[in-house]
Amino acid sequence: MIRICVLYTAILLGAQLCVAQTPAGSDTPAGLLCNLLSHPELSVITDRRPSFGWIVPAGGQTAYRILVSSSREAALRRDGDVWDSGKVKSTQSLHVVYSGSDLKPAQSYRWQVCTWNGEDKRSPFSAIQRFNTGNWNRVRTWKGESRPVQIPLDNDSTIWTFENRHPISFRTVSPVKSVQRETGVLFFDFGKAAFATASFTVTSPESQDITIRIGERAENDTINSHPEGGVIYREYPFSLQAGTHSRTLDIPRFTAHYAHSQTMHAHLPEVIPFRYMEIVPSDDMPVTVSRIEQHALHYLFNDSAAFFSSSDTLLNAIYELCRYSVKANTFNGDYAASQRERMMYEADCYIHQMSHYAVDREFAIARYSLENMIYHATWPTEWILHIPLMAWADYMHTGDTSLIARYYEEIKPKTLLALSGENHLISTRTGLQTEEMRTSIHYSQNELRDIVDWPQSSPAYPNGGETDAYDFRTYNTAVNAFHYRALTLVAQMAEILDKQEDALFYRDMAIQVKEAFNRHFIDPVTGIYTDGAESDHSSLHANMFALAFGLVPDTNRQSVIDFIKSKGMACGVYGANYLFEALYDAGEARYALDLLLSRSDRSWYNMLHVGSTMTTEAWDSKYKANNGWSHAWSASPAHIIPRKLMGVEPLTPGFEKMRIKPQPATLQKAAIRLPTIRGDVRLSFDNHPGESFAIEVEIPANTTAEVWLPQPSEEYTLTVDHVRRTGISERGFVGTEIASGKHTLTIAGNRKIKNSKP
Repeated sequence: MIRICVLYTAILLGAQLCVAQTPAGSDTPAGLLCNLLSHPELSVITDRRPSFGWIVPAGGQTAYRILVSSSREAALRRDGDVWDSGKVKSTQSLHVVYSGSDLKPAQSYRWQVCTWNGEDKRSPFSAIQRFNTGNWNRVRTWKGESRPVQIPLDNDSTIWTFENRHPISFRTVSPVKSVQRETGVLFFDFGKAAFATASFTVTSPESQDITIRIGERAENDTINSHPEGGVIYREYPFSLQAGTHSRTLDIPRFTAHYAHSQTMHAHLPEVIPFRYMEIVPSDDMPVTVSRIEQHALHYLFNDSAAFFSSSDTLLNAIYELCRYSVKANTFNGDYAASQRERMMYEADCYIHQMSHYAVDREFAIARYSLENMIYHATWPTEWILHIPLMAWADYMHTGDTSLIARYYEEIKPKTLLALSGENHLISTRTGLQTEEMRTSIHYSQNELRDIVDWPQSSPAYPNGGETDAYDFRTYNTAVNAFHYRALTLVAQMAEILDKQEDALFYRDMAIQVKEAFNRHFIDPVTGIYTDGAESDHSSLHANMFALAFGLVPDTNRQSVIDFIKSKGMACGVYGANYLFEALYDAGEARYALDLLLSRSDRSWYNMLHVGSTMTTEAWDSKYKANNGWSHAWSASPAHIIPRKLMGVEPLTPGFEKMRIKPQPATLQKAAIRLPTIRGDVRLSFDNHPGESFAIEVEIPANTTAEVWLPQPSEEYTLTVDHVRRTGISERGFVGTEIASGKHTLTIAGNRKIKNSKP
């Protein structure tokens, strides 16, 4: 089985490498997507009317023509025998819905596109992309369900894949270090941990029993056989006959211990996370290893899609740690990360989703994970409230309304308005958790419970776990902050879908929640938030969630920020996602950078320091007894660095208009390539705080951007492409707008030139 999987991996990664290293010419549409899949030839699409998208050539687009062909030969002839859209005058380059004759199930088709620029000059046709149709009528146990299927490739082989998402596959990794200890034990380091199996070829002079050890932690070229918490160590016995033999690890099948835990698909061998491997021969019976390989399992991933480098080597290492964690924790084909649980949680998925968008031009796995979570809710109250956040993130990063249109009625109950009392706040403790309510959110287990952060206070964590000693009350501040955010997002979804009555209703509900939130939860003496109604304790969480979601009145803003900055990293790896969102949105970049680069035991530095190559479940095993070393919910810097520190975020859906607002603090230099659905955004800066700031930026065709540069002093000179320009000064930044293409912007303090605002 492993050999079949490795062969498939070579095919898959070869296709991926070809796309990454052989870009289309600048005058040709590139980056083709079919139903948001960059490689639809490796999947099966169950939509009768798929959609098409592409990256617009550098010259821009005023019209397009799509051809869909029934065969490769017809496509090479430019014969759109299934659909020829003709020349369509439009700048649309995403989500163009198929409008030809009925597609047949279980068939392969080819499509291509050309465009016209502003001078009405036609581009060459794009590369030809294959897509496969599936079974239109298969009964699903829940809407959006995606099962493993087998499909043929062009070379007459077959592969296992999924419906409507890319496949998972094995990648062969050779050791980066090999050592033979004096005892005869052979030690191998594969460089990084991965959810993997292994194979090896070994020669023994006589029959003997050997032991294979694998693990995630090692010291002095020896695997730690008694690692703390949930860190992996395993042993597997093998009997060898004299001679040369090729063997594969037969890892016992994962046993599900939780309601929605996922087991490995039957056609794949089992995997477990490990970085190190030892071959332990019998006493005085050496063996020779001629081949040893780790076979790392993960979802299709383009390692060349994203890039970040800066003048701070620790920041670079943190980014790479988090970027790799996003990739490595997709071994199930979705966001069911971590070895212990192998199940999805809404909050985990949201952080994984946001981070994945920032490191690869990939959307289908996030969408499937969201669809799955809609129908498989988990127990924390705030986790339910993450569903609107996930749906909104999908819309903003894809520009596609189809998901929110399809699931709108399922998303509405996830605001948890059914738990709202007369005071307009929600609570899980007031008897409103009826069976009908839980059914409406697709939750089938015990009652919902507020979480705030994890782990909570318990006998094992008497100091409050990661919740900063949160004082849980009937009406909790943290929960209602998420409730408010969910309401505002559902109101916007209703507006987009032209459901005006709903939009008005949810906007009104949000206004009432905000007023009640500040009336019940702000301490009038300190000006900061308490943990809940009738509580006299103020935690970091109560304040950072309020700040992150725009609930803090202007009169309380500084007191809340000052309190947050007094607390340090008094939250878990989950809460840190929102702490950084709040700090950067509040303009506290210097403090945020200090936390990112902290060398305390509550930091990403500590994850690197202890030897993990994936982000860990908690800051350290002292904070969580069963802390594992494979958990993507702590990979938030993968998106915080591009979105907040480098400042690239969509202002309109699908990055048609974006904001570029670097907040470098004391960071001197940095460069990034951020993949978006419309193409790469490239950005680099040179920062001299208080003196000057220079930025080089490139944004895709048919996009625009607001660019905000740190204002060095009250008086300044702003230039765009070496031409002086008047900007807009606001809260320590100077803003201007740019069109698509490459631009150089500089701002420098100038005491002699007075700034004039437009």
